[in-house]
Amino acid sequence: MSVSPLLSWICFMFCLGLMAGGVLVLFRQKEYGQYLPMRYLRYYLILTYTFGFYALWSRLLLRELYFPILPPASRLPLSRFLTLLSVPFLLAGMLMLILWIAHILKPGRRNLMLSILITSLVAALVGYFGAESTWTVNHIYAAFVLVLMTGVGTSLALGQAKDLNFRPKLTLAGLAFVVGVVHLLLFVQSGSYLPFELLFIFLYFLSHTVFAVYYVYRAKLPDAAPSRAATFATKVPSLELFVENYDITPRELEVIQEIYRGKTNKEIAETLFVTVQTIKDHTHRIYQKTEVKSRTQLISLMRTFRV
Repeated sequence: MSVSPLLSWICFMFCLGLMAGGVLVLFRQKEYGQYLPMRYLRYYLILTYTFGFYALWSRLLLRELYFPILPPASRLPLSRFLTLLSVPFLLAGMLMLILWIAHILKPGRRNLMLSILITSLVAALVGYFGAESTWTVNHIYAAFVLVLMTGVGTSLALGQAKDLNFRPKLTLAGLAFVVGVVHLLLFVQSGSYLPFELLFIFLYFLSHTVFAVYYVYRAKLPDAAPSRAATFATKVPSLELFVENYDITPRELEVIQEIYRGKTNKEIAETLFVTVQTIKDHTHRIYQKTEVKSRTQLISLMRTFRV
């Protein structure tokens, strides 16, 4: 194996490792998924990784590993297709990032205006310098991410975060700027120089991963909500607790009580003056809420509440 494919594979494995580490850290506590900013950050990182593999790695792997002997014109359609396929992941990931920053910052018009002003200034500078040259898809992508991450970093630096102290907030703002600055490499790259491409891809995965992981470890995340089992253990079992614990509606409660008395669907329908299909629909929803699969299990569950 020549040096180029070996170097590509080594960088590829490092990127896989960063992706696995980032996902494991963000999903290490299942309860954090109930915290909306953490959920948005998870989506952002997963979508960012997906874009990285579709748009960045696909072209390089096609050129260096799988079809190195084919002329560029033969690889171009597939490369463009994979890049086009990755655009929704990029846009969705950036949207998740915007929703994340919107939820962790306290409202403030002055900070918002300053963020917009600085971001607009960066956008104007990028447009001015880019107007004198022919922009490629890479340039447009790099400018988009640079402007967006400048806005995120400025918002963090000037705003007040709900779950971050002052110093971690500034550090996270700096990491957001770093993510944007990494994309400036695409403006100085000329041609297809493999080491340069590998350096950018590695820094892409590294910067996004560090940004998300740092927030997880430095944010003061809220305590997880108590589970149903814990709630049940602290209260006296009763029919009211059963209804509250499983969010049972009054009509569903009537159906449950008839099931507990041993009636069939037809008998319950006649008692409640509804159709048999309506009873089946209620029963299906009851099973979903209580996480049981049969009448026997439902009756057994009700007995634990001393109904």
